[in-house]
Amino acid sequence: MIEQALQYIRSGRVAEAEQMLRSHLTGSPDSVDALHYLGLLCHQSGRGAEAVALLAQAVAHSPETGHLRANFAEVLRAQGDLDAAEMHARAAVGLEPGHANFQFNLATVLNARGRVEEALAAGERVLVMRPDWVEALSLCASLCVALERLERAVELGQRACALRPDDPALLLALMRYRAWACDWRRRDADVAKLQATLASRLARADAALLEGVNPFGAFEYPVSRQLRNALTQAYCDRILQSAGTPFDLQRAPASSGRGRLRLGYVSADFHSHPTMHLMRSFFELHDRGRFEVYAYSIGPDDASEYRRHAAATVDRFIDIGAEEARVSAERIRRDGIDILIDLKGFTHAARPAIFALRPAPLRVAWLGYPASTGRGLNDYAIVDRVVAPPEQAADYGEKLVWMPHSYQVNDYRQPIAAESPARAALGLPEGSFVYACFNQVYKIEPSVYRAWMRILARVPGSVLWLYASKSVARANLAREAAALGIDPVRLIFGETMAKPQHLSRLAQADLFLDTYSINAHTSAADALWAGLPVLTCPGAAFPARVGASLVRAAGLPQLVCSNIEDYENTAVRLAQNPGELRGLRQSLAERERLPLFDTPRFVRDLESAFDIMWRRYLSGKPPEAFAVGD
Repeated sequence: MIEQALQYIRSGRVAEAEQMLRSHLTGSPDSVDALHYLGLLCHQSGRGAEAVALLAQAVAHSPETGHLRANFAEVLRAQGDLDAAEMHARAAVGLEPGHANFQFNLATVLNARGRVEEALAAGERVLVMRPDWVEALSLCASLCVALERLERAVELGQRACALRPDDPALLLALMRYRAWACDWRRRDADVAKLQATLASRLARADAALLEGVNPFGAFEYPVSRQLRNALTQAYCDRILQSAGTPFDLQRAPASSGRGRLRLGYVSADFHSHPTMHLMRSFFELHDRGRFEVYAYSIGPDDASEYRRHAAATVDRFIDIGAEEARVSAERIRRDGIDILIDLKGFTHAARPAIFALRPAPLRVAWLGYPASTGRGLNDYAIVDRVVAPPEQAADYGEKLVWMPHSYQVNDYRQPIAAESPARAALGLPEGSFVYACFNQVYKIEPSVYRAWMRILARVPGSVLWLYASKSVARANLAREAAALGIDPVRLIFGETMAKPQHLSRLAQADLFLDTYSINAHTSAADALWAGLPVLTCPGAAFPARVGASLVRAAGLPQLVCSNIEDYENTAVRLAQNPGELRGLRQSLAERERLPLFDTPRFVRDLESAFDIMWRRYLSGKPPEAFAVGD
């Protein structure tokens, strides 16, 4: 009977296989094989608790069987029980140390636990046994990036791409590793191949061909708008399909009888993260006479002040990181959330399947993902007219809600360390004009870097202050500078600092130079809050227009350049006209009056948006675009 059930599974007749296995267990309740295979079927169909119970029984009956331990570890990992997952993964490795799959399972569990060095050691053992295993190469490459071993990451990424040369997910990963290393020598060829590969796979309309391809990668490179939109919708459709049947929305409004709208914010970033740096004052400013605020954490607890503050300033803080999407969605529905806000989109550790299940009457995308999540995941997206002009509304699957100033909230109480270090202490030369960019280095493109080098050439004695913690990136940036005729000694590299100290040191710079395809987001807001003017040149898509949104909301529209030539000329002019630059800094000195940093006003505007959405919902009308304040 077991063999027949396996044949059913292989042929896709899963329901019949499950029925047969359950029947077998009725007569033989201790059948290890039946418990094992039925547990795996439950796992694959999203019934995690039942899967754990069945596999636990199988392991109890046969504790010395390696593949039972390994599979149980994988199911436990998916359920978020990482302690038990590690125990069983190690047991499997102990039983069969030479089994590559068991070592790989251990590596994935250790990675989930944040023990990156140990995970990489296990992954490297896998590659000794199976040097051509693409998934192991990819895992080890990503672990190497986390450990700042970029040269090894690039090597492993190249090996993976060589084994699957037409896999766009692998190519995008390799391109990201090279971007982190600021190694642009193959960039043009990589971009051309990426465009061709994505276009080919989208044309074939097979969702499996785009497995693992996050659409945001296409925003980092010169990929067409049509291709980005198609890639976004393909990714969205895969999430909708895999999530399963959504909950029934035809129910009485959850807020009936309680008088307050219940908001639910979902994020993996309730810890020391740029999103919480922006939102630190946000939750406590919600009008509790009109709104109840729930926070659903799908990320780690770093025990930081940011985590504690978020938990203390919402009405309920719930950690759902270890739950399956359907369990979390059911919890959200039981909690009676009226408007569910997605702070992650498709970024790291996101859980879009929760939104695909429609656990609340309205779902809203905001802040964490600077692009559309496609058609079907969210009803609305909170934007502004700079990042998402009305003429671009067709690029969004959501209905757009335009905020009156910037879409980005900021903390109007963010502390700046009282003492600013002297330039010498920061490695900056006294008397030089200091251009700065504290964006992550992967955002630096060859075109904008060449512009920076031209600016340095036109402003004798000036320096460029960058945030580049990875030594290979520093070496490659220095090499590129020398090739462009700029002495690498004019590049100054800043280290990671605590946020108040970082904000304080920014006072030693003269002008912040924004990147292009992916602008400064939190780092631009940091600079403006610290009184440092930001020069930006907006592109076509949302992530390339954030800088312009922030600068305008900070009252400095003259720092939004129309093209790269204007950007270079303005950067040079400001270095040569200290009076003009001083005037810009004086404008930022009264930061509390600027719309960008008026957090209470931002919260009131956002609450107005929620009210308008909800009234429309109650009237039976579908979501529609609108502007707050119109």
